[in-house]
Amino acid sequence: MAFHKPFPTDVCEGRSMERQRRIALTALTSLMGKMLSMALPLITIKITYSYLGVEIYGLWSAISTFFALFAFSDLGLGHGLQTKLSQANGKDDVELCRKIISNTYVILWFIALFLLIVFLSVYRFVDWAKLMNSQTEESIALTATVVLILVLPKIFSIPVAIIQRTQYALQEGYRSNTWNIVAQIMNLFLVVVIAKMDLGKLTLLAVSSCLSLVFSALNMFVYFTFQRPDYRFSIKLFEKPIAKELLSLGVLFCVLSVLTTIGLSMDTFIVARTCSLEEAAPYAVIYRMSAIVAGIVGVLSTPLWGANGEAIARGDIGWVKRNTIRMSLIMGGITLSAAILLIIFAKFIFRIWMGTDFVFSYPSLVWMCVMQALFSFISPWFMVLNAYGIVKKQIMLFSIYTPLAFGLKYYLALSCGIWAIPMVGALLYLIIVCFGVYYLSNKQLNLTNE
Repeated sequence: MAFHKPFPTDVCEGRSMERQRRIALTALTSLMGKMLSMALPLITIKITYSYLGVEIYGLWSAISTFFALFAFSDLGLGHGLQTKLSQANGKDDVELCRKIISNTYVILWFIALFLLIVFLSVYRFVDWAKLMNSQTEESIALTATVVLILVLPKIFSIPVAIIQRTQYALQEGYRSNTWNIVAQIMNLFLVVVIAKMDLGKLTLLAVSSCLSLVFSALNMFVYFTFQRPDYRFSIKLFEKPIAKELLSLGVLFCVLSVLTTIGLSMDTFIVARTCSLEEAAPYAVIYRMSAIVAGIVGVLSTPLWGANGEAIARGDIGWVKRNTIRMSLIMGGITLSAAILLIIFAKFIFRIWMGTDFVFSYPSLVWMCVMQALFSFISPWFMVLNAYGIVKKQIMLFSIYTPLAFGLKYYLALSCGIWAIPMVGALLYLIIVCFGVYYLSNKQLNLTNE
């Protein structure tokens, strides 16, 4: 299906088949990327963990988690672009597509410049070592530099990385995935070279941080210059009404991103604050391993956003509902099976992978796996709400989940230990988020189909 020649899109059946073909092709390349991201860390994590040491590796993880808040630095415009562009694509309006892309890029370059000025202005006045709870002489000395190395690429990635959202909205995510595969292979090569030649810990961190930015920039140049020059962005196409509409939707996605990031992505930071960087390091490692469980099938939901938006614009609601149910059951079932296998063989896997000295919280791993199974099941239903642009109701759900989860995680980590962090996250996510998203998406599909 993935490598079948493009289907004719002038009839309903042909459009449906072409939609499935592009989903399959994007999912296949995503799967290849995920398989690499599963295999390569077996090498890179062990190398970086040994080369950086427990304290610096924990510092790296804690800073990365803390600045995960950059996920909302684009004011949600990446998500707004994906929704609006997929809908415009469903109407076959190339001119509108180009205007949406151009307005998004202009705004994001302005945001990146603003954040760069603000960050450089406050950077020297912050005691980064104290904020990150650095304790050894080496980590205290390196903390501020590590922050600089990690943050600057994130800022420049704000406008550059939007190429991925653009390609996914146009159901061409396989292009981004191909570039990602090349970037991962290059990352492995450079990590090995830097560690073997002992080029320095800061060098390793700098290369790892900048590589994604470099390949996103290359992808953007090739795409708009050679592959889709008809969609090339231009500052001349900037229009206030379109920009305002994108910002209005984007701000809603931004608020949602803040809530989800704090609720779902701050666990390592909480461990570092409530316990120590030494405990944050193994926690980050087992979290990455548990994420692989869902990541292998999570690639199946990634192309659904653009495909759903295009299908909804054409009125093909039946396809959206059938496909969402099918993908949800497939993804949830596969992830649950993989999670059970990981839980059973976890101690053996980590002993072989990280060595006999590696100590981790087994209950934490179990609850992390539960959370990943929930992510997989509900992810396709999120793609329905996103395709419709239904964001306010998602914000409502996470406005309940996030403060409740963050507060309980922090409190129970101090009184019960780090295993309580993923437990609280999983149980509240099931009760509040999963049930809420499933109900809202089904309700919207039924209303549209009437």
